[in-house]
Amino acid sequence: MSQRAPLWTVVAVLAAHNVVGNLWLPQWSYVPANLVIGALVVWPALRSGVDTADISGPRSWLRGGVVAGMTAGSVVGAGIAVAALVPFAADLFADARVLGVGTVGLLFHTLVRIPIGTALFEEVAFRGVLPALGRRSTTPLRANLLAAALFGLWHVIPTASVAAANAGVAGFSGGLVIAGGVAGTALVGLGFSWIRDRWGLAAPILLHAIVNSVAFAVAWTMA
Repeated sequence: MSQRAPLWTVVAVLAAHNVVGNLWLPQWSYVPANLVIGALVVWPALRSGVDTADISGPRSWLRGGVVAGMTAGSVVGAGIAVAALVPFAADLFADARVLGVGTVGLLFHTLVRIPIGTALFEEVAFRGVLPALGRRSTTPLRANLLAAALFGLWHVIPTASVAAANAGVAGFSGGLVIAGGVAGTALVGLGFSWIRDRWGLAAPILLHAIVNSVAFAVAWTMA
């Protein structure tokens, strides 16, 4: 088997799940479906000879990764909360998707759906498995660039829903919003890869979870 075969297998699984998950699966299945797909993308990597440390970083990095992720997440999260107080930035939090979400829904999103269904799954796939497989046939930088590009493309369908639901981007064409979303998330993905390579996978998982949860909570509060 080619060294690249497991990589493209994982890419194919993620691409199929991206379409099916965003367009057809019910909302209640989001977390369990992502956990299943997460296991499915880890499995071929381990079967191909990738070590768990290649995915997550050395175990000795765990404590530093937790501290780094919590610290960075707190700083960025505070910045998001402050930005919501600025009139022109506040429009970006006017998201129709949070309308009708009650207090229980808020807790579910910020404590379960986002940390586990989004942050854990996406970081394992895009900062753990894909770069680990990519490094077997190319340089670490190119592996991270590929993973970042795929992370950007992963957000095409979700960004389309943002274009339809977010008042802050209402004045822009859908294509421009999608292009900006893809480019922006690709850059974020590259930054998260740098964080993973420096502190281990726990750091971007926590950063991702905190930032997205704070953003959701702010949008919910302002709805």
